[in-house]
Amino acid sequence: MSGLEKSIHIKTFGCQMNVFDSDRMESILVRQGYRKEADLAKADVLLINTCSIRDKSEHKVLSLLGQLKPLKEKYPHKVIGITGCVGQRMGRALLQRVAHLDLVMGPDGVERVGELVEEVVSRGRRVLETSFDNQKERSYSQPAVIDKVRPSEFLTVMKGCDHFCTYCIVPFVRGREKSRPIAELLDDVRRFVDRGTKEITFLGQNINTYGKRTGESLAELVLCTNEIQGVERIRYVTSHPRDLGMDLIRQFGQVEKLCPALHLPFQSGSNAVLKRMARLYTREEYLEKIAALRAARSDIALSTDVIVGFPGETDQDFEQSMDVIREVGFSGAFLFKYSPRPGTRAFEFGEEVPDSVKTERLAHLQEVCFGKIHEENKGLVGSTVSCLIEALDKKGRYYTGRTPHGKLVHVLNAGEACIGKILDVEVTEGNASNLKGYYVGAPRQDRTRDSEKAVSA
Repeated sequence: MSGLEKSIHIKTFGCQMNVFDSDRMESILVRQGYRKEADLAKADVLLINTCSIRDKSEHKVLSLLGQLKPLKEKYPHKVIGITGCVGQRMGRALLQRVAHLDLVMGPDGVERVGELVEEVVSRGRRVLETSFDNQKERSYSQPAVIDKVRPSEFLTVMKGCDHFCTYCIVPFVRGREKSRPIAELLDDVRRFVDRGTKEITFLGQNINTYGKRTGESLAELVLCTNEIQGVERIRYVTSHPRDLGMDLIRQFGQVEKLCPALHLPFQSGSNAVLKRMARLYTREEYLEKIAALRAARSDIALSTDVIVGFPGETDQDFEQSMDVIREVGFSGAFLFKYSPRPGTRAFEFGEEVPDSVKTERLAHLQEVCFGKIHEENKGLVGSTVSCLIEALDKKGRYYTGRTPHGKLVHVLNAGEACIGKILDVEVTEGNASNLKGYYVGAPRQDRTRDSEKAVSA
């Protein structure tokens, strides 16, 4: 492959942190002379950035690798690589299992992706890189290449986790916590703002402990970002109840640009299950944090994660999770059946809950939780909400965005010129997943029913 012929395609599975890592890898390879290729099959180098948080995620990756075998046989010089958490967890075993795979790399290899790909290309050898970067800080020497305007950007501020929840693979595939310096992050924020970004979401596996080894803090980062002209909204994920301190809680009532929304996973409402999960807090302590958040900001929108069917979970344990769902009234939720992950302590627990019981419990949880969210969203019909328009939805029907509370809104009369603008939207419909409405002050022209050009902001 000559310099002008080299092309790269990165397919991303998993969380927004993986999206950020893919952007970093793409930027590094573009600087190295690669051209971005939208068609996976046409790329000279194909990297698959992977998630290992659940068994289903890994199966998707392995299935895709199987589908790529004929492509590799037809174009033997094509480079195929696995990066991310599956690469870290499976390592050499993945190279041994998949003969047409050229590169296996873990998350800490992101900054070396250019030299690793070049080693495959120039030397024709298979490469494995799953060592952890043991720097105390995670610093990026070069900014990401930003070639498109995204009104809302995700920015990774730390990697890894020092908690070892018994069900979680993250510490094993992303290592211990490493934070980036605030000064470097603020430079990234300013670059995003210069390209039209209005909303920043800071990312970390345990975001509340950002900077604990460097003398900095998430509260400090939020305050500094709040002072940057052009930033209009600030968010962060994911929070751990154990580490959500009063300094952060109070900011929801004090910091102008901090959105009134927080994702705070409780995982189980049973103290017995929480102890087996090694979550380091009790149900009572979790509910105290919820009360403090609502005291700081009465309209705060709270979302959560819940696992059903953890080893040993009884009907009584599950009912305690249901009680928390009913008591808190979450505005959003990610609900999962427990997925055993090799290498975690819970994998060895035994006491497996039958899948039929998991399925039944999950269905009941979804009915109650999503029913409440549906009612909450229906209650917004007739009100006016502030919506940052981000993009056309995947089916090309509506321009969509989010409210400060994190509600997804489909705007029926918005057009391309609305992207990046904050609009007042009158809500006309609400269901468990989104709101629909009309941009206030513009003709009520539904772009899904009218072939005329949609109104611009």
